[in-house]
Amino acid sequence: MPFSNMMRASSERTHSRIVLALDLQDNDRETLTKKCSNILETVAEYICALKINRQLVLALGLPTVSQIVKEAHKQSLPTIMDAKLNDVGHTNSFMMEAYVGAGFDAVIASPITGWEGGMDAVFEIARREDRGVLLLVYMSNPGAEQFYAMITGDKQRPIFESFTQLAIDWKADGIVVGATRPEIIRRARFLAGSAMEIYSPGVGTQGGDGERALSNGANYLIVGRTIYGAESPREAARHLYESLK
Repeated sequence: MPFSNMMRASSERTHSRIVLALDLQDNDRETLTKKCSNILETVAEYICALKINRQLVLALGLPTVSQIVKEAHKQSLPTIMDAKLNDVGHTNSFMMEAYVGAGFDAVIASPITGWEGGMDAVFEIARREDRGVLLLVYMSNPGAEQFYAMITGDKQRPIFESFTQLAIDWKADGIVVGATRPEIIRRARFLAGSAMEIYSPGVGTQGGDGERALSNGANYLIVGRTIYGAESPREAARHLYESLK
């Protein structure tokens, strides 16, 4: 099943548009693994997918992370590897193969390396293995404007607009635009059209407003610390879930 279809089916099943970012940190690997498993299990009914970042892979190793991916799949939740792939082709190929082997359904990549000898390798493997690719268009941190809003190119438009066009041209499965920038979400939605799905991180702890992000065109909210950093992750997930109905 194409990744976009997988996401829509999961969202319809759970009536949720929340993607849990399971980006925890702990010096003890066993404790960290248990925390991840427990949080995933307790919030599963309120989310539609799981996203894992590189710090968890570095802390636990890919084989252990693969087990967490399997746990998500048992809950019928799609999984996204936030790899932000942005290297030359042979390196991208190696990493993409590794994440596919670990069971991830999609990866996040940066279009900054261009197509030939860069992103072409990522998309080739994704299409062969029926996996999704989400392109990073605008990050959620305060300093993102310094780069992503930079005016450049023959058409003299912001870089994020060029990245949005690349997502269309390359037939990406979605784009990532920070929830802290609702005006950028709105512009990306206008440029990308209704078919391109927008994933928005930065809700809550980073200052992004989930309802505002959705009303400006986001399809899914990527939420991490607001949920897993709460005293009760389950209650935090439930509260966010109910606030978005």
